[in-house]
Amino acid sequence: MSDYNLYTLKENDQEQFHLFKSRRELDGSCSARSKSICKKMDHKRASKFTCKSEKEARLKCAEIGKSVCGTCVSHLYADYE
Repeated sequence: MSDYNLYTLKENDQEQFHLFKSRRELDGSCSARSKSICKKMDHKRASKFTCKSEKEARLKCAEIGKSVCGTCVSHLYADYE
């Protein structure tokens, strides 16, 4: 198994989207963390997309626009090095 270096996007009841750190399992399935990056959403809802790269997540979030949690999406642009 690899680190949680992929992303899953989920929509909450208020029609806001949140990102979850995810990873691909050995059997090919996608496993997402139980809380969104911002810690405001649980991993209970259906996904908009699963186990996508950082680049793919950036493009999808830009396509969706303002409905994506700003805290979650800012994680895609942060420079931690």
